[in-house]
Amino acid sequence: MPIKGLIKQLLIPALAFCAASLPIASALAQEWPARTVTLIVPYPPGGNVDNLARLLATEFSQKMGGTFIIDNKPGGTGLVGTNIVARAKPDGYTLLMGSYSTFATLPALSRMDPEPLDSIDVVAGIAGYIPVLAVSKQLGVKTLQELVALAKREPGKLTYGSVGVGSSSHVNGETLKHAAGIDMLHVPFKGSSQSVTALIGGQIDAVIDGVTVTPAQSGRVVPLAAFYKSRHEILPDVPTAQEAGVAARLPTSTTFGMFAPKGTPPAIVTKLQSTLESITKDPSFKSKVVAMSLSPDYTPAAEYRKALEADLKYNRDFLPRIGVAAEK
Repeated sequence: MPIKGLIKQLLIPALAFCAASLPIASALAQEWPARTVTLIVPYPPGGNVDNLARLLATEFSQKMGGTFIIDNKPGGTGLVGTNIVARAKPDGYTLLMGSYSTFATLPALSRMDPEPLDSIDVVAGIAGYIPVLAVSKQLGVKTLQELVALAKREPGKLTYGSVGVGSSSHVNGETLKHAAGIDMLHVPFKGSSQSVTALIGGQIDAVIDGVTVTPAQSGRVVPLAAFYKSRHEILPDVPTAQEAGVAARLPTSTTFGMFAPKGTPPAIVTKLQSTLESITKDPSFKSKVVAMSLSPDYTPAAEYRKALEADLKYNRDFLPRIGVAAEK
């Protein structure tokens, strides 16, 4: 058979199949959700991810007419819940509220095959957690440049607190040191509340974490800079680190996002995305998210995946340089 004839013979059935599939996909999206959708939160109840997920579940239930429930599956710094979703049936009835650390930090610290980002579909970025650099009032500095100048005059004397080696607050502190060319002593704590208590009491000099926002509002600590791509809406007068004159390399990806099992029908993913974008632009939703000390930040799937990949690549290089070595 001539080549042209063979191509025609193969192409016509394929085109017919695609044409027949379009109404099926459209009907699938229209019917979904026909039953309860489970939104897996890979962390314990009460945290930022959980609170955001519960707010979204309520919004989805109202806008889509279905029922969305939360199922907390903590463990492995988010990996337990993420793996549950990765193994779930890709039918749109199991989704993940994931975080930056699972996709851009953990794979830089431990070998994973496959890596989380390769075993799951990205739906969209939703909101950012904005760490704020705050210092003790006893330190007597009011700007980031004053802090840098003091640290250079007294290298190794100033301290910053974190919630442990490899945590975002630790990485933020080392990022500041690297970008500003200063030396500060790292003091790890068991949790954010302990580090902030020590900051308020003057036992340590600085903390870079979202939990500094509330004491900064009440004047118990001095906020110097937001370590994010934008300012914190609760502290609009506090500049970003870049605006304050320190060119720190910060995460480019949104902190929290939604993910689905690999192979979830595109029609369902598209419906999720359009609904998410609409929700995140709603003033009422935005005000509720800001009250959680988060920043609404809808990011399309392709852009979000690209940013996570870039951050993972950076972390693979940077984390070993701050003493957080990857497992062999």
